[in-house]
Amino acid sequence: MKIQDLQKDSQYTVQQDFTDFYHNHFKQGEILTFTELHFLPYHGGYTVVFTEQILYLQEEENSNILNSLGDYMQLSKATGD
Repeated sequence: MKIQDLQKDSQYTVQQDFTDFYHNHFKQGEILTFTELHFLPYHGGYTVVFTEQILYLQEEENSNILNSLGDYMQLSKATGD
């Protein structure tokens, strides 16, 4: 799964603990509801807005998460389910 594959209003379950660019913690088992995605080309970063928490990923610093997002979170309830 790529970051652009996130579906609005769908729920994602965190598969393993991780920390984002600003040291926000995401714990295994947490459920996050995706609302919007912003890309900041100047900084090479993504702001991923979930109802419960905001995720900040920078292309170089967080490349491991961006390149294997499906290892960190999986779709648990799609829009309309």
